[in-house]
Formats: sequence, structure tokens, C-alpha cells
Amino acid sequence: MKYLLQISLVLLLFYTGCGKTVRLPDQTLPPAETLPEQSGIKINVFFSQTSGNYHNGGGIDDLLIESIDHAKEEILIAIYALTNDRIRDAIVKAYERGVRVQLFTDDGALFSDDIKYLTQKGIIVKSDEDPSALMHDKFTVIDNKIVWTGSCNYTYYAFYRNNENLVKITGTKIAEVYRKEFQEMWNDTLLTKPYRSDTIEVYFSPEDDFETRLLELITHAKKEIRFLAFAFTDEEVAQALVQKAREGVIVQGVFDEKQNSYQKSSQYNYLKQNGIDVRLDGNKFTLHDKVMIIDDTVVTGSYNFTQKANDTNNENVVVVHNEAFKTRFMKEFSKIYAEAKP
Repeated sequence: MKYLLQISLVLLLFYTGCGKTVRLPDQTLPPAETLPEQSGIKINVFFSQTSGNYHNGGGIDDLLIESIDHAKEEILIAIYALTNDRIRDAIVKAYERGVRVQLFTDDGALFSDDIKYLTQKGIIVKSDEDPSALMHDKFTVIDNKIVWTGSCNYTYYAFYRNNENLVKITGTKIAEVYRKEFQEMWNDTLLTKPYRSDTIEVYFSPEDDFETRLLELITHAKKEIRFLAFAFTDEEVAQALVQKAREGVIVQGVFDEKQNSYQKSSQYNYLKQNGIDVRLDGNKFTLHDKVMIIDDTVVTGSYNFTQKANDTNNENVVVVHNEAFKTRFMKEFSKIYAEAKP
């Protein structure tokens, strides 16, 4: 694959929304990366803060809210959980000014207070109606040109307590891929094929068998693999990581401690017993990232490293081949790794 990339010089110093300036921990936002072979496609990533008074805003949820506030025609939301009332209220305001809004969620969340509030306001909400699987997606498509994805559910803890990532992709080509997937879920016809180019790939579960692609990426690793895992129970992926470590590839990872203790099939002990440098996170709340950094490639989205994520749940994954994008994730990984328990 081609990894020669151009870095956009557009500096995004401040975002505004809800009448106030967003102030992230470093007071600035990184520039978006331009993906060269796809004209007009840009991608950016933001990481959650793990403290602060979330009712006052100021976290990366403000960026999503601002984007919703600027929607003109359509907002399509596929989300597992919505309990952040600031996001909820932005959705309602968009609907009331004439934006077409549709929300797709898990059947287990259909009767939550915030979802019921949206339906009371007239917004159409559907669920997967499948108690045996999760509608675990986390993406929003705005005006068929902006996609928000990553690990974040639309809760306060996702933006102000947990370790999470929020990815913004701008460009109609990728937005149309996510929009088509949303429409297929809405109409209960999962037909979308993976989108693949030299710099960005998009996959959806259960139809795209992302596990096979992930194993392929791991197999072709030359130098390093790092991962952040809320849930990691996939034995084949764990075995592939052990094999790469035996070949001399650097492999490091951080597991969410509470989820690891909860899941009997967690691969933490297997990896550690086979000499892999894995740690348990130091966040007293949750490490909710689902990230794998493979050389200059980043895998992120809603997809936990589990068989159910591949075979049963509705999930979305973005794979980005971009050195600068990878560098941002490596900085976040290094911070979480340093705070984790050896």
C-alpha cells in the first residue's frame, strides 16, 4: 500500500458551539490529515479528557454538538447508548429547525429516558430488534459530508471520564459509505461491502468479516503493534500477536482492568504468559478504546476484539494508513501505557 501522505496545513485552533468556546486540555486542536488519493477527504482524531465538570461542557463532545448545530439537511445517528443530554438537546434543536433526523439504536436502549425524549419530540427512532446481538455502532453522518465515529457512546463518561477516541472524517465519498450502511440497517438489509483504498478502509459487522482483514494486517506487520482494548477475547487475534512477537515485532497492549476481570475468555493472561508486554489500565473509570496501531496503520471504531463483534453485532471500523494519524494515536497510547499497571 502507498503510505506517502500529505499533511494539511489547515490549523483548527478553536471550535465554537452552544455559545461558548471549546477548551481542550492543550487549548488547540490538531490539523486534519488530507488523504491524497481521495480528493476532499480529511480525517482528524480527538481524545477524551478523564476529569472535569461534564455538565459545563468543554470536552470533545462540544465538537460533535457544534457539528450537529451546523447541520442543514440530514443527521443520521447509529449509537449504542445516548445519555448525554447536551447532545440530545442539540439533536432536538436540529430537528426543530427542519433538519431530517433519524436515530438507530440497540433494542436494549430503545426505552431509555433520553431516547424516549427524542421520540416524544417527534424524532423517528428504530432499533435492531434483536436481543441476541448488540447494535453497537458509534457513528453519525451529517449532511452526507461529515462522519463522526470512534469508540465513544454518546454519554458523559465517554467524553469526561473514560479513555476514548472521537474521529471526524470529512468528505462525501466516505460519508456516503456510512450513510448507505445506516440506510441498510434502517431497512434491515445488510448488503454493504467494505470500502478500501490505499489510505482509508471502512468495514461493518456482521457482513464484512473484519477479523480476516485484521489478521491480514497483523500478519504483514514489520516493526510494531500496539493496542488499547476494552474487550479482547478473540483467540485467533491473540495467537497472531504472539506469532509476530516471536518474529521480532514489538507488541504492547493495555487492557481495561474491570472488563478483563469480568471476562473469563479475556486474552490478557494468554498474551502475558507468552511474553507479550501487556498491562491493565490505570483509569479508575474505563479504558473504552478499541484501537490497534500496526506500523503506520490505525484501526479504530466500535469493534472490540471479540468474535461476537465480528460475527453477530452491528459494528463499524475505520482503518487509516497515515503516518501522522498514527503518531497522534501513539502519543495517546504512550500516555495510557505509562499510567497502566505492569
